Amino acid sequence: MPRADISFDISQVLPKGGEESVAELSATVVFDAARLTPKPVVVLATPGGTYHRRYWDLQPPGRTGYSKAEYLAAHGLIFIALDYFGGGDSTRPADGDFIGLEVQADAAHLAYEQARQRLRDGTLAPGLPAIDDATFVGIGQSLGGFITMIQQGKYADYAAVGIFGASPLLITGVREQPDWDTLSTEQRRAWVIAENTRQSGNTELEMYHGAPRAQYAGIFHVLDVPDDLLAYDEKECHTLIPRYAGIDGMTPGLAKPFADRITAPLFLAFGDSDVSADPHREPTGYPASPDITVVVIPRMAHMHNFADTRVQLWDRFLAWLPAAI
Repeated sequence: MPRADISFDISQVLPKGGEESVAELSATVVFDAARLTPKPVVVLATPGGTYHRRYWDLQPPGRTGYSKAEYLAAHGLIFIALDYFGGGDSTRPADGDFIGLEVQADAAHLAYEQARQRLRDGTLAPGLPAIDDATFVGIGQSLGGFITMIQQGKYADYAAVGIFGASPLLITGVREQPDWDTLSTEQRRAWVIAENTRQSGNTELEMYHGAPRAQYAGIFHVLDVPDDLLAYDEKECHTLIPRYAGIDGMTPGLAKPFADRITAPLFLAFGDSDVSADPHREPTGYPASPDITVVVIPRMAHMHNFADTRVQLWDRFLAWLPAAI
């Protein structure tokens, strides 16, 4: 299936007067021109923290059927897998401490605007014709879910939105946690900084850091995940994350003001071993959305696309789309 590696200019999000003046967000377009539906759907997808955009197009050796991008493209969609700012092959500024979640959302918005224009112009990817009546849908996994949540709340870019393994209410199941209700937003953020630093084993959390998969056994994957999949994840999907983007993503309630503004239909997806305390309570985090679907998939941990039951989730998403848009 055709793929094209591209990039988007996100220089506008760089601090004014800084040492760097150019920044790019890397992406991969996956599509099958022969199968495009009339008025096709374009999915822009942002991965979780410490995950390369390859998460959406998994190709583990000796295995097939792990690419969500390929699966949706085979059903006539255009799939654009994005790196987040500072991760994967995207620009990694020397001083990345300005890259919080809102800056990530601003960068994703610029990518959306350019993707839409390039598709109209016929310059998005070789072999993809000019299309001026496409419908754009944004999805995000984990950290990418927060980025998409903030992007949609701030810019209303998408006709519909899918949030996979992220919650504007509370993240659970990742580590021992304090009584969040007794802490202000700044106190919550300070606690996350201290805990992330402690877990890193350093006196200071590195500006860009990873998350060795062995430390997240039973969280990112089900406990009996095959060794070869875990090794593939570590080798091919593991990337760095700007520390304040990660801290923002772990701070309960930080994205809630943006989630409150989302008026588009929502698809909220979780594994049965994931980060939501109560998936069926998640719609309360999006009071302005008139149409919310919640899906909980069995035998699925936080990184959904590695699960044996991943196709159940992909099919549910595909079935939801026509009514949502």
